[in-house]
Amino acid sequence: MTGKLVKLGILMALAIGCGRSDADREAFERAMREGAEETRAAVEAAAARTPEPPAAIALADVMVADMGVALKIPEGARTLQASAASTTYSLPLGGLHEINVQVMGFSEDTLDGAQRSATMLGGTVAEANEREGAFEIVLAPRGVLQTVHTFAAGKSVKCTGPRERLELLREICGSLRPSA
Repeated sequence: MTGKLVKLGILMALAIGCGRSDADREAFERAMREGAEETRAAVEAAAARTPEPPAAIALADVMVADMGVALKIPEGARTLQASAASTTYSLPLGGLHEINVQVMGFSEDTLDGAQRSATMLGGTVAEANEREGAFEIVLAPRGVLQTVHTFAAGKSVKCTGPRERLELLREICGSLRPSA
């Protein structure tokens, strides 16, 4: 493809004054048609490919030390930090992507308060729901990242990961409950 671009550049130069013969112009027009056809074929091939669905991620129950809650996190996730105020788990997905789960030692009593807390550091609320005494806040995606917050059991959890993993993030955050 690079060779064709060089050839195209040379032919363009010929067309704008370096060669004014009919043969030069015909060669330029032929190269432009060929380039347009290659581009169209590449675009059609790319559109025809269907992206593979992300690999399934199994979840495991964990009790969050010093917080009195439990939830499901991705199997194989590492504990990055643990304290009575905040515990963070991370599962690398390859490249720069990860599933990040942060359990925090505070909650909100109202849906409005949950929305304010979820957007305290920026972001826009895409969905806000109240279910069985829990508040779920889904923020609008930011680039490739999706964030879900759940406020329940006197604590909160923030789940962040690739936007195509929204349902998994909802499942993880929605599993926050008091530990037995």
